[in-house]
Formats: sequence, C-alpha cells, structure tokens
Amino acid sequence: MERPVRLRRSILSVPANREKMISKAFGLPVDYVMLDLEDSVPVQEKTGARKEVVAALKNGDWTGKVRAYRINAMDTPFAYRDIIEVVEEAGEHLDVMVVPKVNDPSEIKAIELLLTQIELNMGLKNVIGLEASIETALGMANAREIAFSSPRLEALVFGVADYGASLTMMSKGISGHGDMEDFYPGHRWHFPLSRMVMAAKAAGLQAIDAPYGDYKDPEGLRRSCLMSAALGYDGKWVIHPAQLEVVNEVFTPSTDDVDRSARIVEAYEKALQEGCGSLALDGKMVDAASIRVAQMICTQWDAIQKK
Repeated sequence: MERPVRLRRSILSVPANREKMISKAFGLPVDYVMLDLEDSVPVQEKTGARKEVVAALKNGDWTGKVRAYRINAMDTPFAYRDIIEVVEEAGEHLDVMVVPKVNDPSEIKAIELLLTQIELNMGLKNVIGLEASIETALGMANAREIAFSSPRLEALVFGVADYGASLTMMSKGISGHGDMEDFYPGHRWHFPLSRMVMAAKAAGLQAIDAPYGDYKDPEGLRRSCLMSAALGYDGKWVIHPAQLEVVNEVFTPSTDDVDRSARIVEAYEKALQEGCGSLALDGKMVDAASIRVAQMICTQWDAIQKK
C-alpha cells in the first residue's frame, strides 16, 4: 500500500459537538481539520457527536483540507462505535482517522482489521489512513513498533500534556508546549520529540508536534515550531486560529529547499531513464534518503500551491 503524502503543516482540533466551531474551521487557512470525539466532548454527548462528525464529513466544505476525525482511546467503551458508526455512514468522505493514546501496536492492528472489513462490506474505494498519537510513557517506549504496525499508518503525533502526566512531570496545567520549560537546563521535551520523530521517519511516516499552549505568545510559538522543524517534524497542532500564520510559515519549505529538491528529483528521474545506479548533483553524491526527502518536499510544495 503506497502512503499518500498529505499536507500537515497545521492541524486544528475541533470539538465534534460544536457545530459553529466546525463551520468556522472550514474558512480558516489550516491544512487539516480534525473533528474530535475524544477529550473535548463530554461523555453524555459522545453518541450525538458521532452524528455531527458524519454530517460534517458529508456536507462540509473541505476544499484544500485533510478530512479527519479522532476517535476515543481503544481502552474506552466508545472507540468501537466511533469507528463503525462514522465509517459506515461517511467513510467515502474520510481521509484519516486519528487514534489517541496508543500504547501498543496491537491497537493499530485491530483498527486496521476492522476498517478493512467495513471497507469491504460497504464497497468503499478509498483507503482510510491512520495516525497514532503517542501520549504516554508506554506509547513512547513502543514508538518504533507502533510506527511499523500498519501500512495504513501515515503519521505519529506527539501528545505532550498527557505524556508529561504519565511521567508525573511538574506542570502548571498548560495544555501544550511552554509549560514550566524555563527552569530546566535545556529543553525538557527534546528526548521524546527526538525518539518519536526517529521512529516515524524510519517507518516512512510524517511526524506532528504537539501545540504551543499560549496562543497570545507568537514568539514562543515560533521558537517551538523552529525547534520541532529542526528535529524533522512536518507540522504542528494549533489550539487557536491566531497561531495558524506562524505555524504555516515555519513549516513551509523555503524557496531554496524547493529549488534544490526539484533539481534532485529531476536528476533522479533522468538517472532512472538512463539506467544509472548512482546520482550526483553539483559534484556531490545524493543518497536514497535525500531523494526521498526531496520527493516529499516537492509533493508538499505542489499541495501548498494548490491551496
């Protein structure tokens, strides 16, 4: 199964039970709207919220946006109905399902099997992708195995708040980066960020960083974006529309990167036609990893230009 390369610079989570917020999200300059059935929806409203997800997937204006929703965690009594009810009713309008708090690769494998059955039964032509959110110590310890658990998997997502809670890390309750980071000698999320992005890239997946908690601090947001981009992350969740401009800017490849990537891809395709086993550009050898990165940058740039 060939994984699609989707534009994930900015990801906005919208409570599935808030119709006005969903409608507003369609008009924002965000790459990816995720209708949330998990943390943002009270228990008593989860059943009704599934119907709202179905309606939004079918009737919303998703032009230029990835169509996604987040189920409840697999250790809750809600997850299986989140999958069956939404996919059976609106699977043909869905790109990606986000799975929260993934602790073990068996969770992704179970969802893969269930999705395959639903797709066969409903005659769906599209293959629904998966994202695994790494939010616990156990999930981070199993990040590599989770990353390789299914060909449907497209990305790993770092859930910073729940991850910190699972380690009993000190917190002031900020949901995102920027929580009690000044006192620590270095960046206290550097290890999990590095571990998760390594697992993701080894499996050919995209890596998405957690949001920055203070939407009134654009400079702190920019620093956070630059840090994760420097580590190899492809995008970031946002908690407020005011953060979109900075996030999209930082995770948009530069003109120099795009030009060089286009030249690498062109040279690679020419070498294939000529039957060459190696590739050199500007007097330097280009390895397979650099070619893959160049192809991804070109694909992302094409998607940005079409927005």
